[in-house]
Order: sequence, then C-alpha cells, then structure tokens
Amino acid sequence: MSVRSYKNKPDKWLIDIRLGRKNRYYEVFEGTYEEAVIYEQELKKHLSQKDTKASKTISDIAFEYLDYVRIHQAQKTWQEKHRIIIKHLIPYFGNFTFELLTPKIIDAYKLKRLKELNDKGIKGYRTVNIELNTLCNMSKFAYEYGYTSEPLRNVKRLKHRYRLPDPLDPETALKFIEAAKTEPFYYALFLCLYHAGMRKNEVFNLKWDNILFEYNLIRVTKAKNQKERFIPLSSHLKQALLALKSLRTTANPFVFPSSVTGKPLTDIRKAIKRIAKRAGIDRHIHPHQLRHTFATHLLEQGIDIRAIQALLGHEQITTTQIYTKVALPVLQKAIQTLEAICGDHVVTNVVTTDLKIPENPIGASGFEPPTPCSQGRCAIQAALRPDNFLI
Repeated sequence: MSVRSYKNKPDKWLIDIRLGRKNRYYEVFEGTYEEAVIYEQELKKHLSQKDTKASKTISDIAFEYLDYVRIHQAQKTWQEKHRIIIKHLIPYFGNFTFELLTPKIIDAYKLKRLKELNDKGIKGYRTVNIELNTLCNMSKFAYEYGYTSEPLRNVKRLKHRYRLPDPLDPETALKFIEAAKTEPFYYALFLCLYHAGMRKNEVFNLKWDNILFEYNLIRVTKAKNQKERFIPLSSHLKQALLALKSLRTTANPFVFPSSVTGKPLTDIRKAIKRIAKRAGIDRHIHPHQLRHTFATHLLEQGIDIRAIQALLGHEQITTTQIYTKVALPVLQKAIQTLEAICGDHVVTNVVTTDLKIPENPIGASGFEPPTPCSQGRCAIQAALRPDNFLI
C-alpha cells in the first residue's frame, strides 16, 4: 500500500511512493486517512512530473520569501508569517511547486487545520484564511521572481463572519476620559486613542520628537505597513501632552514608557479596567475600541469618510466604510430626510406603472422652476448618495 499507518500512531500515515525500479520516496503525513490518500495522489503526480520549468519547491522559496518580508514589511508581520510558514505551510506544502497545488490539496489542508483548531476549542475560520493569504502572497513573490509560471488564483477562503466595530456611545466615552484625568499619563494616552484615532502600537511607540507642538501635529512613524502620516492635535490632547511633559524627570524619548523597563508599554488592560471602574462603566473596554469610537463619532458628525480614512491611516476606503454600518445617526438622518420630503404622504413599496411623463417639461421661456416632485427626487438622491454613507 502507498498509504499505511505509521508506527500504529493515530492520524499518522507513511506515504510510500515508488518511481520506477530505482527510486522510492517516503514521507510521514499527519491527518486523516482520506486526507493522506489525497496527499499521496497529488504528491505522486508531482514527483513524476517531468517538466522542470519550476524547479524550486515551496520549501525552497519560503526562506527567500521570509527574507523579502523582513526587508519590506513590519517586524510584527515577519514574525507572524515566519510562524505560519515554518509551523504549518512548509510541513504540508513544502515538497510541492506552486504549479502543482490543486484545489484538492488546498481543501485537504483546510480540513486538517480546522480539525486541529476545533480540537482546541477554536472555530478557526479566520486563522485558516490568514494562513491561505500567506500562501497566496508567497506564490505572488515566486511568480515575480520567476520561480513559478503563475501565482495561485481563485483560492477559496472559508466563510467567516467579521464582527462589526463596537464603539462607545458619546456619553460613555466622555465619562471614561473624565475619569482618566486623575492620572495624567493615562489621560494623555487615552486621548491619543480617542482624539487622534491612533492604533495602540502607534501610541506605545510615540516619541516626543514626533509631536510637533508648534504646528499642532503628531507625526505617526510606527504605522501599519510602515506608512507615515500626520494627525492634527486637538486642544485637549495638546494640553494633556504638555502637562505630561512638564511632569517628566527623565530624558526618555518615548512619550509613554514603561515605569519598569523604560521601554515602550506593552499592555494597558489593567489601567483601562481601573479607570472604567472609577467611571462606573460596566461594559468591557479595549484599546482599539477607542479608535473605533473616534471614527464612528466623526462619521456621525458628518465628517467626510475620506478625511476619516486619512486620519486612521487606512490604505483602502473599504476598510473605513465599515464604520458606516454602526454610525446609526447617519442612517437615521437619511431616513428622516426622506420623511421630511414626503411630508404627510405614506411611503410604500408599490411600483407605479402608469406614471405619465410630459414630453416637454421645459416651459415656453426655456426655464421652469423644478416642481416639488423633482425637488424631492434631487434631495433623496443627494441624501442617499454613496459618498454620504454605505449600507
């Protein structure tokens, strides 16, 4: 048999493939018997492949790709991809070239990883999708460097329901910020999250040199994907930072250093819990929630979504548009606009098929003021324009 039990261990199988009379290939596969059979069939095709255009296997390409990631992407991204590639992708796909990765092999990988994660009590859909993203990105790198004739295309991701942001309402946000005033260090830190919409790691790595008080700007250098941006300082945030600076007794370059190590902070959960309790807030609050709150409250006040995108540092507008789904006052305003136009009329979903439109709506003078009906249409179109909000 080409697939047989390995040392009588459950879910471990010895793949034994003969190639002619002289060559023989062994490999230990971990997973179900059905997955091992699929793997053996595809591996046999790969090993018997005579076309040598793509001589580098995924295992050969992986380390070059990691060197590329180290140079061009953030350290945190490299660490995450290094873990995924070494622990999961190389053990499963390492002996294949990208040309020979079939949907069957990829589906078998999904089943294997989901089972492993489910055994740990984790649903795992998002985790597996991230691993597949890393595999696809590596194939694009291989294609650009001539290691494969084409990158992976149309790799189906697992269906995963992304949670909507859960922002604080204005009253809760203000209570939280007010309660933090007794601790100048955390008051300034939380204002960086809520008044500037910065990411947690951006705040932790903020240096005094990055705050341009004379121009009322913060220069964010430790941003996602290494992309810098400028954020205007609100008056409250500026005063909080100046007050914090006046209390400093050491020349630490970081605005929010750890009191123990002097290096950037790594965790503020205890401080959030303490201040939330002081403010009488029962709900759970996490640092990124203040950034969500920043974006949602700006959108609710009618700020253009592209300005919010620039402040948040989002590369794609679609990332920012998710806040339109939780900025309920924006949606309510659109409906109220419709109600105001309709007045006492009842809005129904009945389609009128006998509407008669005059052939020449323009008056003899060449101009005629718009009728109430046409005014209503214009207002509705303006209110429901995609630039204002998306559902």
